[in-house]
Amino acid sequence: MYRIGCLFIFISLFISCAKTSEEEIRSSIAEAKYLLSSMECSDALNILDDVDFQNDNADYISVYASAQACSAGYKELDLFGDDLSSISSSGLIQSLAAFDSSLGEATADSVAYQAMDSAITTLLSYDEDAGGQPSTLARATKFGIKKSGDLSLQALYMIFSQLGRHFALYGNADPDVATKGEKGGGAQSNSCIFSYTTQDAVDWITTVNPGTCVAATGTEGSDLLESPETSADIKRRLCQGIVYYNNMMDILGNVTLPGSDSLGDVSNIQTALNTLMLAAEAAESGVYNDGAADGVNAISTLKTVTSQSVCEDVTIERIEKWYAIFFESVY
Repeated sequence: MYRIGCLFIFISLFISCAKTSEEEIRSSIAEAKYLLSSMECSDALNILDDVDFQNDNADYISVYASAQACSAGYKELDLFGDDLSSISSSGLIQSLAAFDSSLGEATADSVAYQAMDSAITTLLSYDEDAGGQPSTLARATKFGIKKSGDLSLQALYMIFSQLGRHFALYGNADPDVATKGEKGGGAQSNSCIFSYTTQDAVDWITTVNPGTCVAATGTEGSDLLESPETSADIKRRLCQGIVYYNNMMDILGNVTLPGSDSLGDVSNIQTALNTLMLAAEAAESGVYNDGAADGVNAISTLKTVTSQSVCEDVTIERIEKWYAIFFESVY
């Protein structure tokens, strides 16, 4: 009896001293934040991975994404230095491609690029199995206005950085101070983002000559978006740009930006780009929508796509036409 009594006392003491699940999660979040303050990225991720991924905990998701982005050398405070204030709503893509972190991107699918992609995906998490796509509304429904707003703004700042990487790499951005971030001015040979072969896309480039992309020869785009790169990799990379862009526009249209001088021209981005999107839709409704069936209605098909998997289900002809009519025109 004595031994049994001692055993019960021991179990009781153990249970009273053990952390509850919620306490363990809070502890992991706090410890990860501390590690991230000194950029100990992998240690922070390990601490968070010691508990199951908390898909319903906005604080956990936020810190987990920060730990992933940390592996890319991303610091939100750095973005609030000179980068955000240098953003131009009338030349958004060039201003993002001019970030120092953007111009440092030299290879496709680098560790930094993939880390940032993972962080953004974490912040925009949703139940894809239920047929949904990422949206500000879905996050608000799940986490409430305050928590979802924090996640959306965190994602927005990361998307600015990642869009800069994306277009600096595939658009061959100019590193020179006077023309910093300008498409086609870098060390590579491409003056366009992609090499266009779909008829409507070719017609647009040939007739409009958007920016530095003045000819559609089938070889004018980034080497990283053509053979010998696989068709799956090419589509995935192209879709990443579309998905980042559409999520950015969704956030800008549905979240109130904090009042801050450091945000510069950010509040005007949505209005400026909506005007350009209307012009793209008008262009596609005319003579640039009579080519092959796989390429028609590209703008209307893709403009609300915020999921990578949904984008990759779209035909490559529509994806490249989006790039020709919209991205080549705004960059």
